[in-house]
Amino acid sequence: MKILQYIKVVLICGLPIVFYHLFYMIRYAKHPEKYPFEKRYKVARKEIRMVFKHFHVDYKLENYEMFTKLDKKCLIISNHYSLFDPLALIAASDKPLTFVCKKEVFKMPFVGKVAKAIDCFALDRENLMNQFSQIRNIVSYLKDESKPSVLVFIEGTRNKDPGTPCLDFHPGTLKIAQMANVPLLCGATFGSFRILDKKSHIKKYPYFFNLFRKLDVEEAKSYNTTELAPILQKETDASINLLRNKDKDYINSLKMSDKKRKLETRFDISVNS
Repeated sequence: MKILQYIKVVLICGLPIVFYHLFYMIRYAKHPEKYPFEKRYKVARKEIRMVFKHFHVDYKLENYEMFTKLDKKCLIISNHYSLFDPLALIAASDKPLTFVCKKEVFKMPFVGKVAKAIDCFALDRENLMNQFSQIRNIVSYLKDESKPSVLVFIEGTRNKDPGTPCLDFHPGTLKIAQMANVPLLCGATFGSFRILDKKSHIKKYPYFFNLFRKLDVEEAKSYNTTELAPILQKETDASINLLRNKDKDYINSLKMSDKKRKLETRFDISVNS
């Protein structure tokens, strides 16, 4: 039963999480400027990996060397299913990066401190002026050579139905890469919605992330963002469909009843909320 897994995670990870926060995350979040980003990211990643070890996540990164071998900063865009998306990617990515998240994340216990510690940008989805201001902040951040790359979930919110196409991409997000003069990497993810979901019956959760396209600075600038957004949305949907098929193959390889297998591959389980 999932409740037993929840209890196990709390019992095993509770004290280490408190330790990390008392000795690291609180001061990193309060005064990030006093500590190198690489140090803050390394500690945050160590904490997240420790927790995710007990979530039994099976990371499936594809073409990720497109990012790791890139010798310059970049903006990464991706679709979005779950609150676990950024955490899973941090756990999987040795190369530092940060994220844009909704402002409510900063108020979450523990997670909020981690988000602040690794320079996440808090976006107020109800405040247009805040959004414009944060775009300018992200552009400045990307122009700073001492800072890492940034990943933005370009749909603006989570898609709560993993069986459907992406939500509309926000063209304004693509302007960040143009204004900051950085390459644009396009990614697709699938599977994070199962992590600790009570309707999922598997013991190990496959998490897929695929980088499928890179646009160099000049190529990204050659497009009008309102024209580019639907092009990348269509390409992302195609990449997600490939990941769905790999996900089904993964589930079909597991030992479980046909009934449970059918439920796992219908994608009608609830997304973490």
